[in-house]
Amino acid sequence: MLLIISTMNEKVTKVFFLAIGSLATALGFTGLFLPLMPTTCFLILAVWAFSKSNPEWGNWLLEHPEFGPTIKNWMKYKSIDRRMKCKISLSIVIGFSVSLLLLSPGSFLSIALLSVMIMLLFYINTRAEPGNNYNKIDLSYLNTETGK
Repeated sequence: MLLIISTMNEKVTKVFFLAIGSLATALGFTGLFLPLMPTTCFLILAVWAFSKSNPEWGNWLLEHPEFGPTIKNWMKYKSIDRRMKCKISLSIVIGFSVSLLLLSPGSFLSIALLSVMIMLLFYINTRAEPGNNYNKIDLSYLNTETGK
C-alpha cells in the first residue's frame, strides 16, 4: 500500500512540474510578442520545472538556437549579453511609455511606474556580460596596509 501511494505521489509531482514547465514555456513564447511580458525568466522557470519532470524538454530549451545561449548565460553566470540588454531596455521603455500614455494615471501612479521602470533598467543594465571577466574582480586596491 505504501509503495502505491509513493508511486502515485511521484506521478502527481511529475505531472505538476510538467504543467508548470508547459505553462512557463507558453508564457515565455507569448512574451516574444507582448511588451513587458518577460521571455527569458519564464523559460528559465520552464527549464527548472522540466528538469524535475521531463528533462528532454528542458534540454530542448537549453539547446534552442535562439533562447538556449541566453538561458545558459543567466543560469551559469547571471549574465545578459549586450544585444539582449538593448532589446529588454527598449521593450521596457516602450511598454511603460505606452502604459503611461494610454492609462493617463495620476501623478502618484505615474511616479511609481517611472520608478519601477528606472529600477528595472538599472538592474538589467548592471548585470555582467558574457565574456567579461566578471568572476575575476580585482580587489587589490582594498589593501590598505601602511608602513611597509
